[in-house]
Amino acid sequence: MSVEASDVTSEVWIRWQGQVVNGTFPLGRYLGCSDHSGVFLTQSATRSSELAIKLVPTNRALAESLLPRWKRAGGLTHPHLLRLVEWGGCQLEGLPYLYAVMEYADQTLAQVLARRMLTDDEAREMMLPALDALAFLHGRSLVHGQLKPANILVVGDQLKLASDTIRRITDGPPSTHPLTLSDPPEARYGSSSPAGDVWGLGVSLLEALARRPLAGRGESRDVPVPALPADFSPAFRDIVSRCLSPSPQDRPSVSELVTWAGGPSPEPAPAATIQPAMPSAPQTTLPEPPRAVPAGVGPKAVPTVSPAVRRQKPAALPMWVLGAVVILVLVWTGLRLLGSHRTAVQPLAPVATPEGSSSQNPDGAAPAVPQARAPGSTGATTSTGRGDAAASPSAIHEVIPEVSPGARRSIRGHIKVWVRVVVERDGSVFAAVVDRSGPSSYFQRVATEAAKKWTFPPVDTPSRRTMQIRFDFSRDGTTARAVPLH
Repeated sequence: MSVEASDVTSEVWIRWQGQVVNGTFPLGRYLGCSDHSGVFLTQSATRSSELAIKLVPTNRALAESLLPRWKRAGGLTHPHLLRLVEWGGCQLEGLPYLYAVMEYADQTLAQVLARRMLTDDEAREMMLPALDALAFLHGRSLVHGQLKPANILVVGDQLKLASDTIRRITDGPPSTHPLTLSDPPEARYGSSSPAGDVWGLGVSLLEALARRPLAGRGESRDVPVPALPADFSPAFRDIVSRCLSPSPQDRPSVSELVTWAGGPSPEPAPAATIQPAMPSAPQTTLPEPPRAVPAGVGPKAVPTVSPAVRRQKPAALPMWVLGAVVILVLVWTGLRLLGSHRTAVQPLAPVATPEGSSSQNPDGAAPAVPQARAPGSTGATTSTGRGDAAASPSAIHEVIPEVSPGARRSIRGHIKVWVRVVVERDGSVFAAVVDRSGPSSYFQRVATEAAKKWTFPPVDTPSRRTMQIRFDFSRDGTTARAVPLH
C-alpha cells in the first residue's frame, strides 16, 4: 500500500467482503487500504487471471474528475503499465463509491525494500522498464504523477507502473493528498511536467539503494531538498543527485537516463489504443492508490534478467529427441485413458477445519480424518442430499482439487486454503476468490479452480449467498467442506 492505514480504517473496509459490485465483481479477500480507498481481490467472468478492485468513497465532483482520468489511462496499452480493466460508479448499502478494476500485482517495490535494499545492478534493471513507460507517457503529453516505490509493481516477471495516477500535463498535480518529499518541489506551486516524474524516479532510486526514509537537508525556497546518505552508492550518487535537483530544468531527461542506464534509446511510441468507455468529463485529482499485494506471501526479488539474455534464442532440438518426446506423450496419453475407466472414487467425509488454525501445520500435527479413497488420490465427489441451504451448507456437487504428485510430496503436515464463493439462487457458483492467503500460490490456484465447479442446493431467496469452502491438503489426500458465512 502507498499509505499505512489504521486498524480501525481496515475494519471499515473489511466489512465489504462478500459484496458484489454492480452484480459483476465480487469483493473477495481484503488486500489493503489507504486514507482514501480500499482494495480487494476480485475476478471477472471474461478473464481467467485474478484482478484487484479499488473502491473510493465519492461525491459528484470527485466522480467528474476521477472517471475521465481512469478512462484515459484505461485506453493506454504498454507492457510496463498496469492494465486498467474497468471503472465506474456503484453503491454499497446506499453509499456511493467509484471503482477501478485492474491487474492483480504480486508485490510492490516498497514491499521488497521492507526486506532488503536493491543492488546497483538490480536498480539499473528496474530503471529500464520504468523509463520505457515514462517515455511512452511523455510522448503523449501525459505524466505518471506519483512515481514512488509503492507504485512500482511486479506482475509475474514484468515490472509495471501503476496507471490510475496518470494525468495530462495540463491538469496539474493532484490535490486530494498532502504533498511530501516524494512530490517534486514545483508541485507546491501547481506546476506539472515530465521533470516531475524524473524527480519521482530519483526518490525511488534513493530509497531502493539506501533503504531508509527520505530526509531533507535544508530549505530551498521553503522546499526541503532530499539528502543522499554518506554511504550512498558511488555509481548512482551523481545521477540521483541530478534527478533530485530543485530546478526542473537541471534534471536529466528520460533519454539521458536510458543512455546512462545502458539501455537502447527509447523509440517513438505508437499511438495509444483507445477503448470505448464512459463519456469524458473534467479531469482533476486521484486519491492515493493502495497497491494490490497478497498478504502472507514472501516478496520476490525485482526481475534482473538482462536484455542480452532475453534476446537469446533456444537451440533447435535434434530430430531423435523430438521423436522420443512424441512417443512419451503417446504412452502417457494411453495411461491416462486407461485410468479414466477405473471405478469412481467414493465421496469424502467432510473434515472440520478450526477457524484459527494456521495455513500449514508443523510435522507431527494431527492427521486429517481418514478418507474413503486411496492415499494421494484426487477427483470430484458428489453428494446427493438436498434441502434448505440456509440450514445446511452441504453441497450437491463437490470437486476436490487435482494435485500433481510432486506438489503432493512437498507437503509437510497440512496446507489449508479457504476459498470464498458467491452462490447463485440455483446453487451454481457465481465467483470464487481466495479468502485467506497461504504459503503456496499453487494450492490457492487449484483450490479456487475446484471451488468454481461446486454446486449447492437451490434456494428461493432474492439475493446470492456467500459460502466459504475450506480445503485441507496433506500427503494422504485432500478434503474439503463448505460453511455459510451469513
